[in-house]
Amino acid sequence: MGRTVMVKCDCGFMYDHYHWGMGWASDDIREHQTILVKNGKYGAEWKRLLLSDNELQVDINYHLYQCPCCHQIYDEYSLDLIKPVNKDFHYFYSPEEVVYPFKHLCPKCKKKMKQINLYIGRFDSSKDNFEEPVICPKCGNTAIASFCGFFD
Repeated sequence: MGRTVMVKCDCGFMYDHYHWGMGWASDDIREHQTILVKNGKYGAEWKRLLLSDNELQVDINYHLYQCPCCHQIYDEYSLDLIKPVNKDFHYFYSPEEVVYPFKHLCPKCKKKMKQINLYIGRFDSSKDNFEEPVICPKCGNTAIASFCGFFD
């Protein structure tokens, strides 16, 4: 079960339909996204990298990304190529397992977006922040991104 995220600002901006994590259909989504990578939807380099190592997997957890230029916030599949250390079923990968991080570009500005780091604290207990300051997409002041529910 994934989490929903709300971004709220004092200017009145509020959006609570961002996704973070993954839902119950994760196996089907991972298979579908892997096929898309192998077919070149995410570029020739990603296709080549995934086909070059049969231990690599596509991370299909949703994360939040913010454009440093226009400040728009998007929830997208991570699409990082990972090499799991633990072969048992688990939802989130540790940062050490990311072999090739995916470069998320803003659909509007085409600038590289930054990941908004919301954590549940599974891999690092010092990172239990359920709220993260972000730049408000409406006014440019500081807004807060926080978990507000669940999705399937």
